Amino acid sequence: MVVGVGDWRHGDDAAGPIIAARLEAADIAGVIDADNTPENETLRIRENAPDVVLFADAVDFGGRPGDVAVLRADDLRSSGFDTHRMPLKLTMRYLETELACKCFLLAIQPQSTAFGASMCEDVKRSVENLSELLLQLLQRN
Repeated sequence: MVVGVGDWRHGDDAAGPIIAARLEAADIAGVIDADNTPENETLRIRENAPDVVLFADAVDFGGRPGDVAVLRADDLRSSGFDTHRMPLKLTMRYLETELACKCFLLAIQPQSTAFGASMCEDVKRSVENLSELLLQLLQRN
């Protein structure tokens, strides 16, 4: 499954939802746009019984805007400020425990997640490239 996480109204934070929308437009099954509450989608994820869940989200990991990292739950903090109601780390750990699946976070370094900001060119380019890569991989299966 691919789960896009983020808010369309907050500039680069739209990266995850845009990836999800592009995959859905290509009729890829098992895609969810979770907005900024991925914890609310655990039932739909459970119903699909995935082996792997790939979350896509804008995450400040100290890179340059548009940089990409693949992270595991242990790479994320479990408390403190987060754009989501519940830290994504807890959602990932819950799914791994309950479904015996593997969870990964496709993290895209944002430049700005300010309300009303536009997505920067570097993040746009990364979103386009990642969407195309995921389409190629998922259409093979």
